[in-house]
Amino acid sequence: MKHFTFLSLILLFCISMTTSAVQAQAKNAFYVELLGNGLLFSANYDLRISQDRKWGARAGIGYIGSIDDGGVVTIPLMANHLLGKDGKYFEVGAGITYLSATADFFDDNVSDIVGTLSFMYRSQPIDSGFMWKIGLTPVLASGVFVPWWPGIAIGYTW
Repeated sequence: MKHFTFLSLILLFCISMTTSAVQAQAKNAFYVELLGNGLLFSANYDLRISQDRKWGARAGIGYIGSIDDGGVVTIPLMANHLLGKDGKYFEVGAGITYLSATADFFDDNVSDIVGTLSFMYRSQPIDSGFMWKIGLTPVLASGVFVPWWPGIAIGYTW
């Protein structure tokens, strides 16, 4: 948990430092993702942090389970780069996903950080509006590599 807190603080600091410099040109997106970097389901905020809007950072949160029996919480944190123009992009990204499962959901409390990648087609309007993306989000965990993990997301950009 200490590693996750430290990494989260670093990401938030980097986002806040770059947001003030590009606030006039920044593009924001909020979307929900099925499978993908949140592993099962996540709600995400994406911020374009460069002047040309090609570089971005994203943070999200996901949960699956029940209140009574516990569940799994996931927190994807990623950096990404958009290749393309005019609202049609290929997204390439890398980051981590923190996951925590309660004892009732598994035999024991599980807490881990897994590496994630993103190779997705992304349709995002230049100004604002409905956005979506679909593609592969490989997962790298201790001793496990899942190269064909799919992901699909829909949301809104402004």
